[in-house]
Amino acid sequence: MAQGSGDQRAVGIADPEESSPNMIVYCKIEDIITKMQDDKTGGVPIRTVKSFLSKIPSVVTGTDIVQWLMKNLSIEDPVEAIHLGSLIAAQGYIFPISDHVLTMKDDGTFYRFQAPYFWPSNCWEPENTDYAIYLCKRTMQNKARLELADYEAENLARLQRAFARKWEFIFMQAEAQVKIDRKKDKTERKILDSQERAFWDVHRPV
Repeated sequence: MAQGSGDQRAVGIADPEESSPNMIVYCKIEDIITKMQDDKTGGVPIRTVKSFLSKIPSVVTGTDIVQWLMKNLSIEDPVEAIHLGSLIAAQGYIFPISDHVLTMKDDGTFYRFQAPYFWPSNCWEPENTDYAIYLCKRTMQNKARLELADYEAENLARLQRAFARKWEFIFMQAEAQVKIDRKKDKTERKILDSQERAFWDVHRPV
């Protein structure tokens, strides 16, 4: 993996107990994920797919992931590989781009790898204010793919009531993040948007 990714992983680590059960699991999963993305050693093919009037960047199919797991981890039963893939997805390392169901399907469903910055090993403990800023930011972005789902709109309304006195601060934080995001490349922004949304699918604190 690129050096930049390694540096990024270091951000936010708060003296984790590397021998803890969770951290041991995370390290094993991250070793698999790193190898899965290494095209020099036979990783999963990551591609940009043409869709109607648009392109879908940096995706892999569920079938590709399942086949890779079977081949590289010596798994004979596809059901076992699908189960392992679902466990990895449930921890937020891989996510489907078309819905928010964190399971693995052995078909043409498109998945994307989560950015190392959002990996669980970074000991993320997101707070409701972080989630409020994220949802508020989504309302400022005029993109159909970023429209709030019903449960997100309900959570935003609940958070707005809970943080009524500091909502101006939350709004300003969201506004500042939107300005930074708009300076990024369109494709990069689309990928990062999906990765951030997937992070909150796993770590939603409300």
